[in-house]
Amino acid sequence: MKTFRDWFYNDVLPSVEGGRGWKKDLADKAGMPLNSLVRIVNGETKSPSIDNVGAIIDACGGVEALIRRTGPNSPVEEVRGSGLPKIPVYGTAGAGDPQEFWSMEPEREIEVLPQYARKGMVAVRVDGDSMEPTIQKGAYVGVAPLDGPLTEGRIYLVNVAPFGRLVKRVRAGQGGCIELISDNPKYPPTVVPLEQYESVVVGRVAWVWQEL
Repeated sequence: MKTFRDWFYNDVLPSVEGGRGWKKDLADKAGMPLNSLVRIVNGETKSPSIDNVGAIIDACGGVEALIRRTGPNSPVEEVRGSGLPKIPVYGTAGAGDPQEFWSMEPEREIEVLPQYARKGMVAVRVDGDSMEPTIQKGAYVGVAPLDGPLTEGRIYLVNVAPFGRLVKRVRAGQGGCIELISDNPKYPPTVVPLEQYESVVVGRVAWVWQEL
């Protein structure tokens, strides 16, 4: 699983390093003390705050991304603008426990357009290709709390032992079961008894967020 430190130090910081004096320039743009930024860059600050990380990302020009809903023929929209709402990212789909998922500290935040930020929305990173081409490996999905019956053919975040959290499409199966379907045909369906769905389905996948 890609941790916050992996993402921040391997993906963000290398993209901003430049010539002599780049740390001071970056600190000025981020509106933070130079010594605070230096400690983050050098790895001395083991868990940088979300505010400081966000300030550094904004100073670098932000992250270019596209977002769309998961329904068929949904329009793709560019995430751009100032003061956009932020959605917390809680780990990766493919590992973890649902109780931990809702209570642990977020690894980072991503900006979304206002129409994609509903109450209780969180995000997870998809670490796998089972939903390609619909959801690419490395994309983030917005997960809304389950607040009603399942909808045939929609995509959900599920928790399946022993694999943990997965993103799957849900369809009605035979004999009072539901099937968890991958859009990638190389992965076979998983069958779950209907009476167990409340302990399996964590939330509804509302949208997909993909960096350019």
